[in-house]
Amino acid sequence: MCKGLQQGSTSSSCLKQGVSLSPNANPRVSTRLVKCELCNSRATLYCQADDAYLCRKCDKWVHDANFLAQRHIRCFLCNTCQNLTQRYLIGASHEVLLPTM
Repeated sequence: MCKGLQQGSTSSSCLKQGVSLSPNANPRVSTRLVKCELCNSRATLYCQADDAYLCRKCDKWVHDANFLAQRHIRCFLCNTCQNLTQRYLIGASHEVLLPTM
């Protein structure tokens, strides 16, 4: 997963731009929380075909609906910074890691 951008320290906090979760947080160390578009819980996957961020529960509900939806390739979000990763989910449970080009 993401180790974040490090600025002169050995910590693994991400310095990604986004919405700060606490009011007194350092603006350079902010985290954005991507929410599921169906239930508003924390999203863990992004489906490009549906252009939707989904949690695992809603992803299973949506992509188990029919064989066409099961063919969608969904991208996992990083647990730390919520950016897209190189890990993908195909079908109901086939997780793959694609090489970086």
